[in-house]
Amino acid sequence: MSSSTPEPKRPQLRLRPASLAARWARALHDGFFNGAAYAMPTYFGTSPNRVDPESVWHFATCERTIPSQAFIDHWPPAPMRRRIMDRFLSQSHAEGIEYHYDVSNDFYALFLDRDYMFYTCADFHAPTDTIEQAQRQKADYIMALLDPKPGERIIELGCGWGAMLKHIATAIGDGSNLSGLTLSRDQFDYIGSQMGFAVELADLITHDYGTATYDKIYAIGALEHVRPDSILPLFQRLHAALKPGGWMVQHFFSLNGTDPVPTSMIAAQAYFPGSILSLHGDIRAKAERAGFRITHDSEHDYRPTLRAWFDRLVENRHKAEAIVGVQVVNKYLVYFASSWRFFDLRQASLHRLVLMKD
Repeated sequence: MSSSTPEPKRPQLRLRPASLAARWARALHDGFFNGAAYAMPTYFGTSPNRVDPESVWHFATCERTIPSQAFIDHWPPAPMRRRIMDRFLSQSHAEGIEYHYDVSNDFYALFLDRDYMFYTCADFHAPTDTIEQAQRQKADYIMALLDPKPGERIIELGCGWGAMLKHIATAIGDGSNLSGLTLSRDQFDYIGSQMGFAVELADLITHDYGTATYDKIYAIGALEHVRPDSILPLFQRLHAALKPGGWMVQHFFSLNGTDPVPTSMIAAQAYFPGSILSLHGDIRAKAERAGFRITHDSEHDYRPTLRAWFDRLVENRHKAEAIVGVQVVNKYLVYFASSWRFFDLRQASLHRLVLMKD
């Protein structure tokens, strides 16, 4: 998907380089008020120089001592975390999605799989699998859950660069009834110019889906951007939008445990401002309350995908820096490594749900 000339850099997404003293001062400030994990991406991201990839990976993923991990997990304390998150959540989640995804299509093409550009967890069946193989295996898994048929009306919530729409259309030989929603202008423009699917630039949370409109609904990595208070009303509207006997497939990661505002959610604001994950048990309960019957809930390992993206970004670092600058590349390296640790600690898990409307 590369173009002959790099896309223009987005000034609002670039981090301003800072001196070592200024970076330490900012890290101490952020660490005290928002937690150590929040301070890390800014510290590395504002470096005027390239960070060493393996040093970043080791720093982000290494085993901590019990006291240091306890500090990371519990500072700021719970009452303070709630106030901090209220402040972050006062901003639009839609702006946060644009902040993360509208960096540059060409930038993402440098580390995502070359066949579909999936920016979601892949299925690695063996250590020798390439990211291309793993993403195709993921697409086939979701295809089996969705079981699309020619002529069915199917909508994807948060359709990315159209990867799954393309996969479904190729498999069933019919793309005329496939549609999607996205909040990313870059992704919207790309799908419109390169694929031709009926995609709307719209918020999946507030979109009017109609009644008994769709045979199937699916989302791959979109539910993470729906705030907990919006999950139930969204599920209720999606339940109404399905025809009787239809179903919905949701691929997403959610929080384990019982703490709805762990420190990891504050750290996530450095990458996805305005978004917060839900507890997995709450998602299941709200799906059933909306009228769905859960027929499938599987768990999958995100860590190999994150390492593959990290390695491929390192491999294409010079090209990436020419598009988005050294600081953004540094920040994404931290993002992939710290996300690996997030899943390794089992603070969250990647799930696939099938929700049936009887």
